[in-house]
Amino acid sequence: MIKLLTPIFRGEWAHFGEGLICREEAGSHAYLLADLLNEPENFDAILLRRARFYDVDDLRPVASIWFLKYVTLLVPPIAVAATVLQHGFPVRPQDISVVLDENAAPVAFVIPHLGESIAGLDTQRRYAPLIKEHLEPLISYLSSRTRVPAKILWGNVARRLETLLTLAQQRNVFSPNAVQRAASDKAYLLEQRVWHCNKRNPMFGSKRQVLRNTEEGKVPVRLHRHCCLDYLLPGGSYCGLCPLSPEFRKRKQRLLPTDS
Repeated sequence: MIKLLTPIFRGEWAHFGEGLICREEAGSHAYLLADLLNEPENFDAILLRRARFYDVDDLRPVASIWFLKYVTLLVPPIAVAATVLQHGFPVRPQDISVVLDENAAPVAFVIPHLGESIAGLDTQRRYAPLIKEHLEPLISYLSSRTRVPAKILWGNVARRLETLLTLAQQRNVFSPNAVQRAASDKAYLLEQRVWHCNKRNPMFGSKRQVLRNTEEGKVPVRLHRHCCLDYLLPGGSYCGLCPLSPEFRKRKQRLLPTDS
């Protein structure tokens, strides 16, 4: 783990920080994101290799679950650094490489240097390298090449950001300023319908609440914005908060919608 992150990612948080590596040489199994975006045939080959692993032809769930693994590794160290530490790692496509295993699944990211302090910048500027420069072109590529709706891919990002920023708000080991930044970053990134210059926020969307029957009675739960399509893969399933789960589609017991 990068030394800068070790004070944050301890104990039950440790696994969140293990997906980011800093070294000058990315390695033979690493792919510079800029190269992948500029050479579609190589990126297509990666997705097809992943499809062969699942033994499916439909690239929509393949791309969605590949990307969910991708952001599960990428978002935690980048977001926590940007919010809690006010530090920006180099995540632009020309700086960061993704390491893949033998079945083309993401296993880590490599950056060539540690980046710089971004103290004093607002949420938009602290997150622009991740959201605008890294994720926007990647999601555009995956959506256009595999026909998976972009809203599903942005939903994958949103669920990871929401988890991390909510946890950061609840960590009493962080300074009050860091906790406040986590709250304001979460509000801007996930709960604001329109960003600067009237740009639509692709991660905004009301999460609906439903009632789940449990041994203790009916309990309200907040479903994810969009299904990740895991159920379309062999051995796949619906997660406990999937909006397409038969459990929730059948019952249709809805509470008032929320804004986050």
